[in-house]
This record gives sequence, structure tokens and C-alpha cells, in this order.
Amino acid sequence: MSVRTLLIGTIVCLCVSQVSLAGVIEYPLDYPEQRVREIGPLLESEHSQVDIYVENTLDPLRWKDWYVEIWVPDNAADVLTIDVDYDNTANHSDPVVYISDIPLAPITGIAPRWDGYKGFYASTFEAEWEQYGTSPEGSQEPYPIGNPAWVSFHFQVDVPEPDPFGYYIMDKCIPEPASLSLLALGAMALLRKRRAA
Repeated sequence: MSVRTLLIGTIVCLCVSQVSLAGVIEYPLDYPEQRVREIGPLLESEHSQVDIYVENTLDPLRWKDWYVEIWVPDNAADVLTIDVDYDNTANHSDPVVYISDIPLAPITGIAPRWDGYKGFYASTFEAEWEQYGTSPEGSQEPYPIGNPAWVSFHFQVDVPEPDPFGYYIMDKCIPEPASLSLLALGAMALLRKRRAA
């Protein structure tokens, strides 16, 4: 085996181990106009800093809402906050908005997704977290950038080896209220038409 081959093999091994240690996980679109993503529940063996990138259809006139659950073994340190950013670049190099220390609440009242695990969650569908989503471009609401190409979840997971941690993500691109009103009016008009027939 030549020195060059050995050197290339070593570099490849280092690169692979670096990707593994970084805990970078990408979920690209399944089809171009996908506006709803449901990911998991999944157990993930990566520990420490984990970055999850979820791609959605870019739309400046939509809202971005998401729900995330993090599950850790009972013997792990509590996961109390996450960071989220919104980005329109393919390599996630230039976030439009970066939000740090989003609080998580314990999941109560439902059975654990995995035996011996405890869960935490945050949901922009609820009033407590709604300011962490985005609003349509040009609106007066917080973060008026519309639905970005990527929403990224970054969390620190302190899990003893060899236990994995778990996660579940529901990510939605939602019409702005004016569009929702038009949809409702259209539905009412259709109902009246059917009744009249």
C-alpha cells in the first residue's frame, strides 16, 4: 500500500468521523411543493451537539410553524433549551433568523414514546411559543420572512453512552390569515351551492 493511498484513507476516515461527531442530519423535500413535514419518532445515536435541517417549499406569503419533541433516557441530564434558525441557502451558511434558548416543557399526560425515556417539547402552534415561528413577508408580526427554505433545530444532548436520544418533528407551512379567510369563504359558497341544488 502506497503512502498516498494510506494518506487518502486517513483523510476519508477523519472526514467521516467528523460528520458523525457533528451530528448533522438533513431532511430534504420529498417533492417540490411539499408544505408539511412529519419526521420520526426516531432514535438517534449521535450525542452532544445535534443539528437537524428540515427543507420546505420556499414561500414568502406563508407562516412557518413547527412542533418538536426531544426524548432522552431517564438517567440523562435534562434538555431544557434548543436553538432554531431559518435559512434560504442550500448549505445553511446564512440564516435569515437565528433564535437561541427556546424553552422546552416536559411532556406530560401521555405514555413515553420509548420505555425509560422522558420527553420535552416546544410548539409554535401554541401561544407560549408562537413568537418562535415566522410570519408572511411584509407583515407586522415577528420574523416577517414567510416560509423559509430550511428550518434548523440545534440542541445539546447530554446522553450517557451507549443510550441514543429520540426526536419527533412536525413542520408546517401555513397560509396567511387572509388566504385562510378566502378558503373558508370558498368552502361556504360551495356548501350553499350544494344545498341549493
